Amino acid sequence: MKKKVPKIIEQSLARVANFYSFEPVHDLEKIDDSLTPNMRALRMTMTIAEQLLSMGVVARDVVRMSQGITQTYCQKRVHIDISYTLVTVSQDRGVNHEPLTMARVIVPDDPNYQLIQALQILALDIRHKQLPLEEAEERLKQILKKPNKHSGLVVYAAGGLVSAGSVTLYGGSLLMAALAFLLGFLATGLLRWLGHIGAPLFYSQAIVAIFVTLIAAGTAWCSNYLGLSINTTLLVISGIVLLVAGLMFVGAFQDAIDEYYMTANARLLKVVMATGGVIAGVMVGLYIATKFGITFPATPDRLTLADNHTQYLGAGIIAAAFVLRNHSRFLGMVISGLIAIFGWWISRLAMSFGFDIVTASGIAAAAIGLVAVLTSRLWKFPSLAIIAAGIVPLVPGLSLYNGLMGVVLYPPNSANFLPALAILARAILIGVAVAIGASFGNVVGRPIRRQFINLFRRGTQA
Repeated sequence: MKKKVPKIIEQSLARVANFYSFEPVHDLEKIDDSLTPNMRALRMTMTIAEQLLSMGVVARDVVRMSQGITQTYCQKRVHIDISYTLVTVSQDRGVNHEPLTMARVIVPDDPNYQLIQALQILALDIRHKQLPLEEAEERLKQILKKPNKHSGLVVYAAGGLVSAGSVTLYGGSLLMAALAFLLGFLATGLLRWLGHIGAPLFYSQAIVAIFVTLIAAGTAWCSNYLGLSINTTLLVISGIVLLVAGLMFVGAFQDAIDEYYMTANARLLKVVMATGGVIAGVMVGLYIATKFGITFPATPDRLTLADNHTQYLGAGIIAAAFVLRNHSRFLGMVISGLIAIFGWWISRLAMSFGFDIVTASGIAAAAIGLVAVLTSRLWKFPSLAIIAAGIVPLVPGLSLYNGLMGVVLYPPNSANFLPALAILARAILIGVAVAIGASFGNVVGRPIRRQFINLFRRGTQA
């Protein structure tokens, strides 16, 4: 005889069945997932800002560009805030609508000057030509779908040219320049591979610095047997110049001047970690080399600059190779090389009039910033790239490395400790002067360029 299930158990089983049932109990109204034009404009603005910030564009320029887009498409005012790795867009839509807030995390990426230029042109067309939203979205989609970039071999060769240009700047021989090119080629490849596998910045810098130091030590050992004259210190510096965070150092002070203090503090800490990785790697490499009986100084304080004409050649090569490494067009290489030579000439000219290196570097950076802003639209090349390339020979990357290396190597009671602190302090002052000069030239150049554009438009309309 079949036993009857107790009523309480039957009710419990029914509740469990209803709980796990996928049948809807009530007909709920589905929320429409279509985007309003306002939200589409905000999303496009966020995408452009995210791309630019990831490639190192200064916060002020990104905010100004983003506000130009939102003022074109949005009726309500939009507030944009940047905190280094986070960009936030907020919009108060009045008392009858919910406020909107969007946030995205910025993942740092290698600069791509062709991509930066395409995004800047799109933002300018949106603001001045009043592009329809659908057309702007389609253009952004095509830009990001397949951005123009150079192959890996071209990027590696550009890194080699940066190293070769550094050797030329310090008056190295053709043999030294060839060795530096090979070393820079290999170091750039290793650095990009470490970034591809997701290695932290500190360890990437340290590993490449160890590699550079050991290669230089091996070259010194071979040169003793072959009877070749090779400056091992210069060879190390030619590889280290790829790692020094001079431009990042200047960019941090640029953000501080523009009152983006949180971003500036984060970038300064990144400079410390990046340079600390280089120092740690060099010290480990030197320790390994001494175990094999090979010793040599690894700081640039014993190096002297080449004659005037060779200095200009070295500065031009470094700047042209720098922008090529960041996926610039051929015309951009030529422009950057000429701007760097111009900036280097301005700094030498200022020093010949009795200005110290700090003031001379600031004057040269101001001239570069002014020329970059006035000519970037004409050459269709981002002013960021022109300024960055022009100040590459001026930035205190090697001085920063040299000062920190001295502080690490010498104890406070050593006679060499205070000179190391002086070198470090001078590097900081040069970085501040270059940042102030570039910012000043940028600020002064914008209204002048606007006046030229207005005069040109009036002339064409007449």
